[in-house]
Amino acid sequence: MTQSVDLTTSERKLVFAMTLSSILPLLDSSIVNVILPLISNDINASYAYIQWAVTIYMLSCAAGILISPYAHENFGLKKAWICSIFTFLVGSILVGLSYNLVSLILFRCLQGFGAGILIPITQSTVATYFGKERLKTIMALIAIPSVFAPALGPIFGAVISEQLNWRIAFFINIPLVLVAFLFGRTTIPDNKSSKYNMNIYVFMTFLIALILFFISIKNITSGHFFDSFNIIMLVLGIGFMMVSLITNNKSDSKLIDLSAFSCIQYLLAIIMGFLTSLIFFGFMIFFPLIQGMNNNISITYIGMLLALQGVGAWLARKFIYKSLSEINSFLIIGVGLIISAISILIIQVGGNTSEIIGFTVRGSGLGVATIAVLSSPYEFCNKNQIKDTSAITRVIQQIGGAFGGVLSGILINLTQDQIMSVNCAYQTMFFMSLVFGFLAVIVYIFFGRVDTNI
Repeated sequence: MTQSVDLTTSERKLVFAMTLSSILPLLDSSIVNVILPLISNDINASYAYIQWAVTIYMLSCAAGILISPYAHENFGLKKAWICSIFTFLVGSILVGLSYNLVSLILFRCLQGFGAGILIPITQSTVATYFGKERLKTIMALIAIPSVFAPALGPIFGAVISEQLNWRIAFFINIPLVLVAFLFGRTTIPDNKSSKYNMNIYVFMTFLIALILFFISIKNITSGHFFDSFNIIMLVLGIGFMMVSLITNNKSDSKLIDLSAFSCIQYLLAIIMGFLTSLIFFGFMIFFPLIQGMNNNISITYIGMLLALQGVGAWLARKFIYKSLSEINSFLIIGVGLIISAISILIIQVGGNTSEIIGFTVRGSGLGVATIAVLSSPYEFCNKNQIKDTSAITRVIQQIGGAFGGVLSGILINLTQDQIMSVNCAYQTMFFMSLVFGFLAVIVYIFFGRVDTNI
């Protein structure tokens, strides 16, 4: 072991606690996607609406990410970490006790809120304790299990749910959180808190706007085109969003600094991050549900396929992305999304061989694309905008995933109502991924140059 990773006993405990903190949300998300059909059947919720368990989780996670600076500054890292991880735990237990769709969505909301605060607090804890000198080395140690969590989660969740009960997949968070707390409570730096004035008005209007958006779009695109109530909600959502952005920019205490959006490349990088998350999470939710409509399909088999996607992503990141590091990020995103589009056609063919190949190929394409969408905004912002960019990219990732959940719910609803065939639903996912990929290539051609003056 090199000197750079020579850790004391206390530091090893801290790294272990932070590793568990980082994989908890990843493990939970990857498990939930594969067991949605079982949850739907058990609580008698329609496949068209069970996706809200994922959508509301991501929305709440986005809210938690936005509020995390407030928790950090006003309560300190240690208290913020303990509160967030136990909020996640309480939410997990209540989700496991859910008895209908409403209770499931409400408890997933609490769980997502805790996860949203926990993610950035974990990163801040590591950065504060280890400093710039050892940060990259420690983050690499934490990242190794974090990469494998999305691959192992689906199989783990599927086996537990199919052999025992889907509720245990949420109760498994109890020992994980308690172990993390045991190692973290005495090792996390108890830094001083300071007064941080959060712009609650901007935060609430932004959150209300998102909720109105999702509900109205879901209803309108499900066939209720001329429902006045849905149109009113959409208009109100747009209005609340405009008020939120205008108020934030004029306020002395901004919820988040949006000045980097004046750079067109930065704006396009954020948009591509949104679209990539939409198509990534959209298909991750769509496939288990569309397969769940077939009573003969094994949940464990679906878990294995989703795990192969994680394996493909890991292989691409380890052996392919390094060789692409000098290539423009927009081009990497475009190629990755086009590869993911092709994989959907392979999966659509059906059969074990095509599905195994398809998910491995899809994982490789999205593996390099997701790294590029997370890193590309930093190429177009200055040092003072890095902290806000970190929050923006994570929030956009969650919002994009939430829109992907809505998209999957719409397609499932249309297939169940026999308005659209299953093949047509697959082709919709294919064309969307293909269009997003070509859009990224077009952005590369016209706007790919990095401004050296930034």
